Amino acid sequence: MCIYCQGKIEPDKTDYIEKVGNHVTLIKDVPCEKCKQCGEIYYSNNIVKAIEKIINSIQQIASELSLTVIDYNKNAA
Repeated sequence: MCIYCQGKIEPDKTDYIEKVGNHVTLIKDVPCEKCKQCGEIYYSNNIVKAIEKIINSIQQIASELSLTVIDYNKNAA
């Protein structure tokens, strides 16, 4: 149940966007749970750890303003 509106939460996929400094990363098709009523998104601990790993690996090689688009399924392992 959604903590904001008490709506029903169902498995889904979403795009995750994070801006750190001058770098923007877009991770496509991230597994999540989404409220059918208000659209609030929830991530499991394992998904959050995988996202952090992807973001950290990109930050190490990015030195200028850039946009990186990552496919979650290909890079989360």
